[in-house]
Amino acid sequence: MKVATTAVVGVLAAAFAGTLAMGTAQAAPGQYRIEVRTCNVDKAGTDSRVEVRLNGTTSSGWINLDNPGDDRERGKTDVYDFTLSEVGPLTSFDIAFDNKGDSSHWCLEEVVVRGPQGVTIHPHHNWLRSATTKTNPLRLGSA
Repeated sequence: MKVATTAVVGVLAAAFAGTLAMGTAQAAPGQYRIEVRTCNVDKAGTDSRVEVRLNGTTSSGWINLDNPGDDRERGKTDVYDFTLSEVGPLTSFDIAFDNKGDSSHWCLEEVVVRGPQGVTIHPHHNWLRSATTKTNPLRLGSA
């Protein structure tokens, strides 16, 4: 009986470890998760419209980042999940920011992108105080 119990425990432990690994594994083809972290300083958040574009072998096109409720609040991380055509290994990340709304300035800490090709981190650690349009976006390379 002890051998059977040990085998069952081993199978359960392996299954649990596989489940944990899935949380850090690469996303399925076409699945992307974009995590946007706002700085934790006074008035860091924004109500402005924010759009992003993923750049690799191809570009994703512009994606509006908007969850229900308040996005991009001081010290918070917002998560956005998308199904897109694969762009290949991510080389850069563009942000367009319209600088409108009651809290128009924004202090962007970093952007993390999880996709089929792995995870990339795009640090900024600075303010966006003027319009960064689609024709003149902020381009962040990978760290």
